[in-house]
Amino acid sequence: MGRGISKTLFGFSLAVFAATTIFLFSPKTKAADDHIVINEIYPNQISDDVDTEWAEIFDPDDSVIDLNSYTLVKITGSGTEYKKPLSPALCPKDGEYYVCDLGVNWLANSGATLVLRKNFIEIDRVAFGSLAENAPIPSQGQSISRIPNGQDTGNDAADFQIVPITRGSENILPPPVVYSSKVYINEILPQPATGSDDEFIELINSSDVDVDLLGWQLDAGTFGISTIIKSGEYRVFKNLEIKIGLTDTGDITNLIDPDGEIKSTVSYGKSFRGQSFANFLGTWQWTTTPTPGEENKLTIETSTPDQDPTISQVDIATAKKLPDDESVIVSGIVSAPPGKLSSQYFYVQDQTAGIQIYNYNKEFPVLSAGDEVQLTGVLATTAGEWRIKTFAVSDIQIIQTHPPPAPVKTTIADINNNFVGQYISIIGTVTKTSGSTFYIHGSGEIEIIIRAGTDITKPKMRVGDKVQVAGILSQYNDTFRILPIVQSDVKIVGSGKLPATGENVFFSFFTALIITIIIWNIRQKVRQRRKNWLKSY
Repeated sequence: MGRGISKTLFGFSLAVFAATTIFLFSPKTKAADDHIVINEIYPNQISDDVDTEWAEIFDPDDSVIDLNSYTLVKITGSGTEYKKPLSPALCPKDGEYYVCDLGVNWLANSGATLVLRKNFIEIDRVAFGSLAENAPIPSQGQSISRIPNGQDTGNDAADFQIVPITRGSENILPPPVVYSSKVYINEILPQPATGSDDEFIELINSSDVDVDLLGWQLDAGTFGISTIIKSGEYRVFKNLEIKIGLTDTGDITNLIDPDGEIKSTVSYGKSFRGQSFANFLGTWQWTTTPTPGEENKLTIETSTPDQDPTISQVDIATAKKLPDDESVIVSGIVSAPPGKLSSQYFYVQDQTAGIQIYNYNKEFPVLSAGDEVQLTGVLATTAGEWRIKTFAVSDIQIIQTHPPPAPVKTTIADINNNFVGQYISIIGTVTKTSGSTFYIHGSGEIEIIIRAGTDITKPKMRVGDKVQVAGILSQYNDTFRILPIVQSDVKIVGSGKLPATGENVFFSFFTALIITIIIWNIRQKVRQRRKNWLKSY
C-alpha cells in the first residue's frame, strides 16, 4: 500500500514539474503570432457629449474571440497596474474590430503603457504619451493609430501616428498637408527705440491664397491658434503678441512650418537702436526707417552709430549670474566636445563652473576634450540651463591643449545648480533601468542618460547594483540628469541581489516541493528495503 502511494505521489510530482516548466519557460505569445493587436487608442474626450475613452482591438482573421479571457491593463510611469477585464458588452464586435469603451479618464493623457493580456499571457503592448519616445498627445478629434492598419513591427514610434479618429474602421493616413513656401520674413526690428515690447518680425504672403499660420513657429514663438495672413498682406508680430526674443548682438530668425521645415531664415549681426533689418529684392540691409505693415523703405544713417562698450571677459561662474542677451567672453577647458551629447552644443568648464556652448548652425572648429578655448557669445537660458550662444566658427578660438579634465567627485545630495555644466562623478545604487536610461540612488535619486553620440555600451546591470557614474550635469526645468561622455564613465562597482518575485517565486516553490517529494519517496523506499532485509533474517 505504501509503495503504491509513493509511486502515485512521485508520478504526480513529475507531472507538476513538467507543467510548471512548460508554463514558466514557454515563450510569451506575441501579437504577430495571434494577429490580434491594440490598433487604435483614444485617451481624451472630444467634447462634453462624448465622455468616454476607448481602445480598438483589431482581428484581421475576423474570427470570434472569447473576450472573457482577455484583459486590458494600464501601466503608469511608476509601474502601477490598472486592469479592465473585457467582455462582449464592453467591446462590441464590428467586423474585424472590437471597440472597448473604457470610461472617463481611465487612460492617462500624460502617458501610460496599455497591455492586452489573454489570461496571464501578454498579447500586445503599446506605450503612448510621455512614456513613448517623441510621441505627442493627441488633440480633440485625433487618436493614436497603427499606420498601416494592424501593422506591428514591435516599434511603437514607427507603427503609431496621431491621425483623425477611425473608430471601428480601417486606420488611414490622411493626405499630407502642403504648407506654403510663399510666406517669408520681410523685416525685423531687434532693438526698438521705444523698448523691447515693440520688437517685431514682419511676414509677407506673396501667394494668391490666404494662409493659416496655426502650428507654425516664428523664432521662439508658436502660433497656437488660427492666425490668417491674407494674400499679399504684410503681417507684423510684436514681442507682446508672440515671443520673439531678437537679440541686440545678432542672431538667426526662422519661420518654420508645422512639419518642421524652415520656410524662411534671416541671419543678422549687431543691431542698432531704432533701425530695422529689411529685405530689398533679396538683399538684406539696415534701414533707419522701419515700415511695419508696409513696403520696406531704405534710408541709411550718415553718422556713426553709438558703439556698445567693450565686451566683458569674465569667468564662467560670473557669466552665469548675468542676464540673458548679455555679451561675454569666457575661457575654459572642453569637457564634452561637439557631437558627443549634441550636434548643436558642447561643454566647457574652468575653475569656477561649467556651461553649455551652443550654435544653431552647428558651426564649430574641430575640438577635443582638454582643448582650452576662448569664446565670444551671448548668454541665454533654455529649460533652466545656462548656455552661451555663438554665431560663427571665429567666435571660438583654441588657445592650447591639455589632458581631458577629471570629473569632480560629489554626492547626489550635494548636487545643485552650481554643478550644472560641470563634469562630475558620483556613486549610487541602481533603482530603475531601461534602454539607454537608468536611475541611481544615494541620499537622493538622479537620472543617467547615455546619448547615442558617445558610443557608450551600457553595462549589463540590475536593480540593486552599485555603480560609479561620471558625466556632465545637465538641467531640464527642475530636473537634474547626468550625461556620460566616454565608456569609462559608467562602471559597476558592486553587484546587488534582489529577493525573488513574480514567476521566480512560483518556480522556487514548485522546485522545493518537487525536491521534497523526491526525498520523501527515496526515504520510503529505503525504509521498505530495510524492512524486507530484516524479514529475510
